[in-house]
Amino acid sequence: MPRRAQPPADMADIDQPSQPRGEIYDLGYRHYEGPRLGRGYAIRSLMVLSVRNTFGLGRGTLPKVLAFGLAAIAMLPAIGTVIVGAVAGSDFEFVKYEDYFGLIQVVIVLFVAAMASDLVGNDRKNNTLPLYFSRPIERDDYVLAKIAALALALLALTLVPQLLVFIGNWLGASDSTGWFADNGADLVRIIASSTLVSLQLATIGLSIAIFTTRRAFAMISVLAALLISFIAASILVSLLDPGWAAFTMVLSPLHVMNATTFVIFDALPAVTAQSAEGEVADQVAYGDLPAIAWIGALAAQTGLALLVAVRRYRSAAL
Repeated sequence: MPRRAQPPADMADIDQPSQPRGEIYDLGYRHYEGPRLGRGYAIRSLMVLSVRNTFGLGRGTLPKVLAFGLAAIAMLPAIGTVIVGAVAGSDFEFVKYEDYFGLIQVVIVLFVAAMASDLVGNDRKNNTLPLYFSRPIERDDYVLAKIAALALALLALTLVPQLLVFIGNWLGASDSTGWFADNGADLVRIIASSTLVSLQLATIGLSIAIFTTRRAFAMISVLAALLISFIAASILVSLLDPGWAAFTMVLSPLHVMNATTFVIFDALPAVTAQSAEGEVADQVAYGDLPAIAWIGALAAQTGLALLVAVRRYRSAAL
């Protein structure tokens, strides 16, 4: 029986499909040799990111319009003061430094309510907190970074307008050197009052906003806590006996803000509630407590709000 012809060896190789070939990569562990930026860098990065988010940088149009619009409204009295001062003379005072916060306090409250709810609400709503805490950031660090970010953003409404008034008065003075020598201490007072007020309202606003993930509820809660307490204290001051009027105002963050500003500028009313006839009730009641009492009230409100915020995040389930 004839044998079947066998194909040549080279033909057998041609008929068979070629086997795929791959490359082997070294995926072994390699020691990191770059700089270790650490916890401080992570906290600063979170703070900077939060400040950018507050003013809508890198976001849509609406957050930018809201933040910069409120800041522009807060600047209007300062711009008016500079213009009127330039026309009427450097000695004319359209708005005094110690009265500025009281003049724009509604704008400040709206800014705090809108931005506090946005800073912490979005992180909880988008479930980004586990990502933050996977870095070398503790929960306390997160709270402090958010408060610092909101306080820095608030300086655009509290510090910048008053600096504009100060610089405008300085440049408009006939003797700029002599004017600065007489009024240079006001610059320190402006920075001190703006910093304290910004820290106070930022801490209180965030300590309220962290209890809900819904931005609308957070805004309403902050507005209610700040404005309703102010209105209620103003009403009670005119109804209560003189001795209790000032103690009622201590419970209102906005009254404490105004009183602390008066203390820093040495403009606390010297009159007492016993001589309140013909005077505005809350303006007179500021003088019923010593200056240290108002500073202590601001420190107590800020410290209590910080404690509430820290304990909230320590106990919150992520």
